[in-house]
Amino acid sequence: MHDWQYFFNHDRSNLNQGTYRIFEPEWKAEILHWFSQEDVAKEQKEDFIQALIDFDDGCGDFYRYRAYFLVAEALSQFPECSLGDAIVEQLLKWSYAYFRQDQRDWQILPKPLVKTARKTLELTDQKRVIAAFVHLVHTTESRTVLRLAAEKLGTLDPGNKSAIAALALMPISEDRYGFCLRSYSLGTIAVGDETAIVVLVNDIKKISDQEICTHGITALADIADGNHAAIAALVHLMETTLNKDNCCNAMAALGKIAVGNQTAITALVKFLQINQGDRICFDTAQVLWQIDPGNAAVLKSLVYIVETCANAFFINRAATYLLKIEPGNKTAIATLCQIRQSNPYEHESILTDAVQNLEQLDPENKLVQEKLNEVIPTLLRFIQIFQQDDENKNCCNNATIRLPYESCLLDIADSLTKILQKEHLPQVVITLKDYLSKKFYKNNSYRYEAVFKIIWHCAQNLTYPDFHKAIN
Repeated sequence: MHDWQYFFNHDRSNLNQGTYRIFEPEWKAEILHWFSQEDVAKEQKEDFIQALIDFDDGCGDFYRYRAYFLVAEALSQFPECSLGDAIVEQLLKWSYAYFRQDQRDWQILPKPLVKTARKTLELTDQKRVIAAFVHLVHTTESRTVLRLAAEKLGTLDPGNKSAIAALALMPISEDRYGFCLRSYSLGTIAVGDETAIVVLVNDIKKISDQEICTHGITALADIADGNHAAIAALVHLMETTLNKDNCCNAMAALGKIAVGNQTAITALVKFLQINQGDRICFDTAQVLWQIDPGNAAVLKSLVYIVETCANAFFINRAATYLLKIEPGNKTAIATLCQIRQSNPYEHESILTDAVQNLEQLDPENKLVQEKLNEVIPTLLRFIQIFQQDDENKNCCNNATIRLPYESCLLDIADSLTKILQKEHLPQVVITLKDYLSKKFYKNNSYRYEAVFKIIWHCAQNLTYPDFHKAIN
């Protein structure tokens, strides 16, 4: 099969009669293979490339971008393409602002476009990409651009002389934080060494509670698997320290080296019972389940929190972890499907909490489907009407962190894309499409960005005719 129109035949008058395999993921590998075949005429390949570049999708360029990214990937199989330089140049302009030297190019690009363009850079003709960065390193007058371009060049082409020379000229700042060198070194090279383990255990015992080096605890976790002295030292630290970070680090280390160890299991069970009302109980439950899968104390503790706790954050967290360790737990599912009754336009956290809950549940579950159908319209309405005013300059993401207005909109957009099912996509496009106008962008760029992110997601998951119908 040599005719490229088998993959792409645009029928403007009747899209349903056209062929749009270029947008179907299952055809991508075969299309790229087609470009690599020597028995396909170069003219055929060039014509296909040109048709994709010239594609006018008639629906906001969402599918034109998709066609262009496919073209860029095709260059890896067809590097002799006559349009290769121009294609990579466009990809770089979408990826990095410092490649847009012309003033007409200095518009703010939607983040999904930039993110996808950068990902595609890794899949296109690498020789052209490297050459473009080498040229930039040698021609830019900006030290900031020089550093960024040299670092990127160094990742694309390790050992590149231009990148090394550029970075060698950059000033080096000292590390003012430092680190516990001995612990770090021992954790790297002394796996299982009894002498090293003794040194680290003694260090932990001797150093004051507030100054215990995190590297020392981490190093024990790396080298002391099953070592009774190390386990005893970590248990003692967990039980006696007043520093919660040290306590959590000690428990995390036990999770690595104390699998099946009865001393650690007994200590963690006791610790879990004592700290039932503290958030550290979740770390304890996780480690205890890690070293003793199926431990009844973990299940009992989580169920107790779900059924009796007054703190909604604790309830959600307990139900979430309960579902992870016991999939299908009815108490957890019922809890996570509950949506707190409040004004969702005052605090975005109510909506994101609901999404985080629903995201981990089976969308085929009838109760989950009902809640999805309830939450999705609310999220869409939030995107449409949420405003910043004197009394609502920020919205809450949780009880302690306050996010600016624009972050609320973008967070809701992220949340929505995580739970949308395919059957929801056409209506989402229809509902939000009017917010993509240039006039609207000037008046409310953050809402535009949020809407663009959502519709970009829809465009990645709908057929071209279905998307075209929904947005027009």
